[in-house]
Amino acid sequence: MAEIKPDILSAVSRGGSGIEIKQLVTSLVAAETSGERSLNQRRLDSTSTTISAMGQLSQQVGTFKDGMAAVAQAASRQASSSTSAVTFEVSNAALASDVSASVSVQRLATEQILSFSFDASVTPTSAVNQGTVSLNTAAGDSASSFTIDSSNNTLSDLTEQLNAIDGVTASLLDTGTGYALIVKSKVGENNALDADSITAIKTALKMTSDADEGVTDATNNPLGAGSTLVAAQDALLLVDGVTVTRSENSFDDLFVGHKVTLNAVGTSTLASADSSTSVQERINSFLTIANELKSYLTQATQRGLNGAEPGPLAGDVAAQSVLSRMRNIATQPITGFGDEPIYLAQIGIQTERDGTLTLNAERFERAIAENPDIVDALFSTKYSSEDPNLEVTGLSFAPPKVGSYALVYDPSTSPATATLDGQALSVGTNDDGDVVLRATDGDAYGLQLTLGSNESLTTTVRYGQSMADQLESYGETLLGATGLIARRETELSDNLAGFETNLEDIETKAAALTERYNIRFGRMEAVITSMNKTGEYMQSLMDAWNADR
Repeated sequence: MAEIKPDILSAVSRGGSGIEIKQLVTSLVAAETSGERSLNQRRLDSTSTTISAMGQLSQQVGTFKDGMAAVAQAASRQASSSTSAVTFEVSNAALASDVSASVSVQRLATEQILSFSFDASVTPTSAVNQGTVSLNTAAGDSASSFTIDSSNNTLSDLTEQLNAIDGVTASLLDTGTGYALIVKSKVGENNALDADSITAIKTALKMTSDADEGVTDATNNPLGAGSTLVAAQDALLLVDGVTVTRSENSFDDLFVGHKVTLNAVGTSTLASADSSTSVQERINSFLTIANELKSYLTQATQRGLNGAEPGPLAGDVAAQSVLSRMRNIATQPITGFGDEPIYLAQIGIQTERDGTLTLNAERFERAIAENPDIVDALFSTKYSSEDPNLEVTGLSFAPPKVGSYALVYDPSTSPATATLDGQALSVGTNDDGDVVLRATDGDAYGLQLTLGSNESLTTTVRYGQSMADQLESYGETLLGATGLIARRETELSDNLAGFETNLEDIETKAAALTERYNIRFGRMEAVITSMNKTGEYMQSLMDAWNADR
């Protein structure tokens, strides 16, 4: 209890008890509330510190998640072309394999060019025929049409309508000696307009079947149109001596996981391979990202033993859970990339005494030499099969459970049957007539298998999620609305609000106690003052009696 000292009022007024009531009340109230107030204040301060640290952890996890996404998407595979005639790029590192090929570009894919030159008297406002113009490509996949009426029946309007058709570009040019309409298709023979479409355009330009090209005729060719046609071509190339055609100059179906762009006629040597140096750089980037989060968590959760300052997240269950997950990276099995799980130690990643992860370059080189695909477990989430004629895919938003599945397909039954780890699959066909098997429930839900032939098949299919993708997904889960960090931040905020409420209640309690003690001690002072005055009166009376004797 605080020492009671008289203030100026006590020194001046001696009519009461002589006790400093104000200080006494303050000391009594403090004695009853200070312990509870101090405890809640410490808890509030500690929670505020933890909330701040949890915010920093959230930022660290966000950086970690983004870093893992970047390293997963980075390419360690290098693709090259010996000349500018062909551009060769990696489009999907997870699917790409080594390439070494000679490509001779014989011909580029070109567009169909249909041009019309008009009489010198023709202008953009010259009228064209009204009616419906229907256009279709040589492949005949789908037709597009537009209608010309009195509101849009000029040569300029016709150009705009043609230009609005997907796969067609049109322009009206002033050549200096008259106007010309140029209509182009996309490159490739199948993208060219068919004969009926060309006739429809000529009809719109008032050219009849009896029109003479370039001769103005009021009946058959009033615009004096003369037409020329440059046919579309497919690209023609020789790949290691094998003739290959494509309807476009850029395509990604020649070498899996690669994009080829034809720029000019000529010969190029294409190559693609994983560079050992670039793979190491990629792995070191992965380790740096993981070590940064691990180091932050280690410092933030240290308990402050032997006189050291405790970290802001010391004892925090959520932070300890994340740290435990990061510590287990090196010992976590990565499944779905072969018959046996893969561990980071097999790639040459090791844990140092201080807990950081490092790459043993010598061990890494040996691992790559023995199994070049082992790095896929670190960076390349993929579907695979032991049968090269079996295409395996799945749902990107709901992938199956990682691992290996035993596939059995029997076309001899009626209808054909298929199972995956004993679970029945649906059996159907795609537009090309290929057999397609789909998993509609269970661990393999969403898995789709396209067979190269309708024959009995027993093989293994796999889905493996790379470590980088696993960690990115883990970071995203932590930061999600229902994730561990979000739940912990909500819990801490609720606790903080509770401590603040407790402090407010303590202040209310202190005010009530102060008022109660003031009233009680005030009454006591009144009684003592009254008694003192009575005593003084009696003393005066007695003094008077004694004086009269």
